[in-house]
Amino acid sequence: HLDVYQPPDDRNVRVRIWVQPDIADKVRESNNYYIDTIEEQAEGLLVNLRVRQPEELLHWVLGWGAGVVVLEPESFRHRVRNELEKTLKRY
Repeated sequence: HLDVYQPPDDRNVRVRIWVQPDIADKVRESNNYYIDTIEEQAEGLLVNLRVRQPEELLHWVLGWGAGVVVLEPESFRHRVRNELEKTLKRY
């Protein structure tokens, strides 16, 4: 019965990012599937996402450039930093 079937939600890894106010509307409108909650603050948005693995968000996060900062998990912060360092070496 497909009308009642719900696949298991195995998105157990939490990722938190901070979004600068100048792109907050765009991030909110992006309707990213992984967004769990968005907390509006005077200095920007606090966005909580749930994923299976943080790498699912890598290109999305990098696409916002300096407008976002990964707060958690620390391992994903390092992954984003490493990707940016590799990009800088090409230029």
